[in-house]
Amino acid sequence: MRVLVTGGAGYIGAHVVVDLLLAGHDVVVLDDLSCGHAAAVTRAQELAGRPCEFIHGSIGDAGAMTRALRGVGVVFHFAAFKMVDQSMAKPELYFQNNLAGMATMLSAMEAAGVRRIVYSSSAAVYGTQAVMPIVEGAPLGPENPYGLTKKHGEELLDWMVQRRGWAAVSLRYFNPVGAHPSGRIGQPVEGAAALAPRVLRALLVDQARVTIFGTDWPTPDGTCLRDYIHVCDLSRAHLVAMGALDTPSHHIFNVGTGRPHSVREVIAACGEAAGRDVPFVEGPRRPGDMYSAVADPSRFREAFGFEARLGLADMVGSAWRWGVENPEGYR
Repeated sequence: MRVLVTGGAGYIGAHVVVDLLLAGHDVVVLDDLSCGHAAAVTRAQELAGRPCEFIHGSIGDAGAMTRALRGVGVVFHFAAFKMVDQSMAKPELYFQNNLAGMATMLSAMEAAGVRRIVYSSSAAVYGTQAVMPIVEGAPLGPENPYGLTKKHGEELLDWMVQRRGWAAVSLRYFNPVGAHPSGRIGQPVEGAAALAPRVLRALLVDQARVTIFGTDWPTPDGTCLRDYIHVCDLSRAHLVAMGALDTPSHHIFNVGTGRPHSVREVIAACGEAAGRDVPFVEGPRRPGDMYSAVADPSRFREAFGFEARLGLADMVGSAWRWGVENPEGYR
């Protein structure tokens, strides 16, 4: 099948491109490279041993979308800005790119008769939750513009399913970590905001101490808990999700492991992967931080028999290898 991957030059998208090519699909990548890297697409093709088509363009460009959609059967939609702090400072940027751009993409899809999509959503749609683990039916309460755009993206798909007969799957990711086992594609540590890349940057680049924000949370070791999933498991979940696109419907699934890890555990795992201690300092809680965010992944497991295969050691170990072999990312 010919498939389109928007944002296929990004961290998660590039891993999915590899898996799609290995599965025998003909892949088109559309990416404006504002966040992604052309080298990631090149390396994805090398890893798969098969070429894909690359179109340098934006989902907000109707002409680029029309070209990208020719002959396509399914769209995997990753193209979006995703930095929570940036979304708080520049919300209009996120509304324009993540929502207006997505609306242009959906319009182009309808015009081209392409009505099947796997959407990259986020656990950020939930906001702070009182009950753990989080189920898909939990009340939605995004607390930043990034999460808000993901919630509204799901609502746009609801409309297309109900009024146009589309088939859609929205995957609410929790915390992707890790890199391809080859060490060829991964998440550049420079500028990354997530915990594991920040720790690895401290070890690889600047030797700065990592701040633990709060050590008095109501958790076993006093630090925040998160549900981490290996990016390769997450990529595999996207191909599995294609099985829900046979009939008009909008399926929404959490994608995580259901196993929480604390900040201290992640720091210790990174230190073990690197073979040295991680310098850190204990700081106060950050306003707005949730002490726990853990998925209930049972709906996805029951629908597809999907289980995450890789644990925390695999996640940080592969990320460490990527960082050592690519200290400047894709540059």
